[in-house]
Amino acid sequence: MGWVFEVAKMFMYISFPVGIFHYYHHPMIFEKLMIEEKKKYFPPTSRKRNAEVEDFINKYNYDIKRKQLEAMEMQERGKY
Repeated sequence: MGWVFEVAKMFMYISFPVGIFHYYHHPMIFEKLMIEEKKKYFPPTSRKRNAEVEDFINKYNYDIKRKQLEAMEMQERGKY
């Protein structure tokens, strides 16, 4: 019984990880799950949302440029 049992244990030690690897490396198993997760983390964008983001970016850039121009004008007034 000794060596037969050891061979059976060794077979299980080797075949279990190989079987699990084989099962979990099939993309068909995770396709539905991954599609749901992708929709959750990356929701589809709408044109309205894109327009809002673009308006925010334009306003932000305008504010930065305006502040830079004001700082440049203040420097020029101080020089002369």
